[in-house]
Amino acid sequence: MKIRFCLVLVFIVISSNISFTDLYSEETQQKPSRQAAMDAFSNGDYEKAFREFEILLQAYSKDPLYKYYSGVCLIKMNREPENASVFLREALNGSLDIKSIPDDAWFYLGRSQQMAGRFPDAIDSYNNFEEKAGKKRARDLSVSGYIQECKERRGGPGQNTSAERSTAEKTTVQPAVKTIPQKQDVPVSYDKVLSEAMKYQVKADSLNVLVAEYRKEYDKLPPSQKQAAKSRISETESLSAEYQKMADEKFGNTITQPPVRKEVAVTPLLPETNRREEIYSIFNIETDPARLRNQKISLDPEIPAGLVYRIQVGVFSKQMNPSFFKGISPVSGFKIPGTESTKYFAGLFRRMADASRSVVTVKQMGFKDSFVTAVLYGKTVSLERASLMENEWGQKPLILIAPVQKTGGTIASTLIFRVEVTRSVKPVGDETAEVYRKMAGNRGFEIITAENGTFVYLIGKFITFESASEYSDLLKRNGYRDAKVSAYLGSKEIPVETAKQLFEK
Repeated sequence: MKIRFCLVLVFIVISSNISFTDLYSEETQQKPSRQAAMDAFSNGDYEKAFREFEILLQAYSKDPLYKYYSGVCLIKMNREPENASVFLREALNGSLDIKSIPDDAWFYLGRSQQMAGRFPDAIDSYNNFEEKAGKKRARDLSVSGYIQECKERRGGPGQNTSAERSTAEKTTVQPAVKTIPQKQDVPVSYDKVLSEAMKYQVKADSLNVLVAEYRKEYDKLPPSQKQAAKSRISETESLSAEYQKMADEKFGNTITQPPVRKEVAVTPLLPETNRREEIYSIFNIETDPARLRNQKISLDPEIPAGLVYRIQVGVFSKQMNPSFFKGISPVSGFKIPGTESTKYFAGLFRRMADASRSVVTVKQMGFKDSFVTAVLYGKTVSLERASLMENEWGQKPLILIAPVQKTGGTIASTLIFRVEVTRSVKPVGDETAEVYRKMAGNRGFEIITAENGTFVYLIGKFITFESASEYSDLLKRNGYRDAKVSAYLGSKEIPVETAKQLFEK
């Protein structure tokens, strides 16, 4: 009897241990893993990726990026279109004005709505995607074909669309960098390293956006939840730092590789010694005391046309003094509509590689929450979208300093366009001049005396007539009716039409 009881007891203990081990193993396997989720997604294993993102959402229920990936996974698996629609709609609403999710979220929202048979909603989403991502990207994903099918009420529940069959490869979501078209003049090995760097940078920046969002929510939390929130912020920051380190290492490796294109291009009509300087990034740490005292922050300035990367340094409820930014230059502030807050950005860059190197410097100066953002024609776009557009805009300088040749073969002066606010026989009052100076901001303000003795009030130095004309028109719309574009060859004013012809040459 005792022997039987002991055997039963042993069996119970062993069974309990096995059950506990199984439970422990299962619990261990269920631990959320961002890396596993992203790797599975990148490799096309959407079933596994969805499981991982589902677990991650249990811990980070407001994370728009995880909701985005969950929705896309369901669409890729052709399952639960209504749930996919919910995920994607919440992701879009949760991202607010911070582009923490790719623009193609609108495309996949359209796909989920079409798959669910909600064709009018799908058409609206497709149109939204085309507006945000551009016609070329819309063509790549055959959006017009999907819209036509929605008009014909095709592609609903249980149906396979012809557009889907023709774009099966195109619509496969890959890390943003893999969609960068191959640059013709870039060695394959260099492009591969740069692509890997871009992949890590996108991940780091996405996590930085989440950290910023978590910090905003932190003060609103009750004391009982703040410790868990701190852990979440710390964990996300650590993961972001890991990705940033990997990106920096990759970007560092590209320094020894040949550049995409020379920073200085020879002007064909000038002697070989006369070169025009092409500037693709504007970023500096000012150390000169005199310049630091005169440093100013430009509020709501115009952003150069096309693709521009910037470093978001922070969001503050009051306007910050230039000294707060420790010599970082240039710094610009943009008011957030409907609030008292201002977003501050540092630098202007045409290329992600330059922006990524500079953001490391900004973080080392104490602004640890800073991250790279992108705008296209003044409108915020995702880094995925930016990486596609960089193939075009990465070759167009922010500033072009074009030398002009003299008869004797030497460089006489530089051709520039300027915006003339007004000119008068007598100087304007100090208060008026100060208004002009504040209006100019970082563009620069100068008062010169013309050959006939009149006083000319000039703002900025513009490389093209078009850019100067845009600013001149802006001044006119704001009441400065005398504003116009003027042209200078060095310090000598020349007719604008003559300057246009010289610039075209």
